[in-house]
Amino acid sequence: MKINKYLIICLFTFLNINSQEKKQFDYELLGAIVLDENQLISYKIQFNVEANNFIQGYSLTDLDGENETKSYIRGYYDEKTDNIKFNESDILYTKSKYLPEEFCFISFDGTFKGDSKKKLLEGEFVGIYEDKDTCATGKIKLVGTKFVEKKVKKIYKKVKKIDKVKKIDSTVIAELKPENFLKKFSETTIKSGEKVSVFVYSNKIDVDIWDFGIEDGDIITILQNDKPILENFIVTRRKKRITLNLDKKENSFKIITVNSGKLKTNTTKLKLYDFRREYEVVANLEEGKAAIINIVKLTVKTSSLKK
Repeated sequence: MKINKYLIICLFTFLNINSQEKKQFDYELLGAIVLDENQLISYKIQFNVEANNFIQGYSLTDLDGENETKSYIRGYYDEKTDNIKFNESDILYTKSKYLPEEFCFISFDGTFKGDSKKKLLEGEFVGIYEDKDTCATGKIKLVGTKFVEKKVKKIYKKVKKIDKVKKIDSTVIAELKPENFLKKFSETTIKSGEKVSVFVYSNKIDVDIWDFGIEDGDIITILQNDKPILENFIVTRRKKRITLNLDKKENSFKIITVNSGKLKTNTTKLKLYDFRREYEVVANLEEGKAAIINIVKLTVKTSSLKK
């Protein structure tokens, strides 16, 4: 798995360790998976604590990377003992080229100090394939995203001071700007030439389309399985809803930027609604370029309906 090394180095500096959704969660933590072979993969979880210490939410692996994947997590958190356990299951979306049956799902057991300033979570995990075979082992270390945000702001201030004395590459400074750096961990972005696979259980889904950034005249065309379903559409702040009939097991939903507007970058946001879940993706595309959302229709299994 390819990793953005620069992103990981910066992240661990902030953490002092080795939607994208608007929905608010009880806890949101960010850090990394540390594999036994010392490979690092960025990792984020967000979850709510419900009755009987039951937790459920989502995990995001390899954020802003070529294998970015979002899955459900379910488990238990005992605030008295600080023990937390959760398992990943049921992929919502992925940018990876691997098939769902080839994914390695995490089974975690560790401690979570939810009442501390850092909200530190750490412990060991076992990666398990769908057929129950072990695929990886290692550790997970995470802290609260608010703690990360504070660290990022402090480092950015130091970098700006250094820049006054010794000039630093403007691209590096822009990357470290808090709102730019943290955005990588807070929203799913699909760039020109990229493909993200979304997994649904419906024969028909709704899609909302609107301008996520400054309304500047972005124009897009959308193809479903190479057939136009929305042509030369001017994207505005007002949401446009379309309904997709999913006639095939895999349905190619191609977004093409006809005109990127005054700001030269298309910032269209798309929200897909399945009967069980929602997906939100920001299409950050250059003029004349395209990206693909591959909508994969799954068969409903009795076990997958349990929460």
